[in-house]
Amino acid sequence: MTIAVVTARTADRSDFLDHDAEDAVQEAAFKAWRAVDRFRGGSQLRPWFLTIVANECRQRRRNRWWSVSKMADLPEIPTPGPEVDADAAELRSALRRLPSNMRLTLILRYYLDLPFDEIGRMLKCSPQAAKSRTHRALAKLRVEVPRELSS
Repeated sequence: MTIAVVTARTADRSDFLDHDAEDAVQEAAFKAWRAVDRFRGGSQLRPWFLTIVANECRQRRRNRWWSVSKMADLPEIPTPGPEVDADAAELRSALRRLPSNMRLTLILRYYLDLPFDEIGRMLKCSPQAAKSRTHRALAKLRVEVPRELSS
């Protein structure tokens, strides 16, 4: 999988609209370009760049909360149409309810199919710690998912 595909998927999984995900990737690419002199020789480029993308997505998600205005009534949230699988929608909803660090761990492992050593480098922990974080995130996700989906 190319770094462009992995980068796009990382930003896309951060609950952004398409144009917001593209903006996050572009900003991360610019930040990486400005910080290329701090890249350690002998290190792998992919985990370094994906860490910048993940940090940019986290920062954008945090910044959004400051711009939220209070409204008298919440807008109606459209429900997925019949073409969307109900189980997949429920799983995505449960994934969104997880804390962001757990959600990121699961996305890196199961959506991007990264090995634990790369996940560990991105999260600044050992591969064993990355594996433990993934296990804890899966355990919490199993609690969030209704019984009929977990069987």
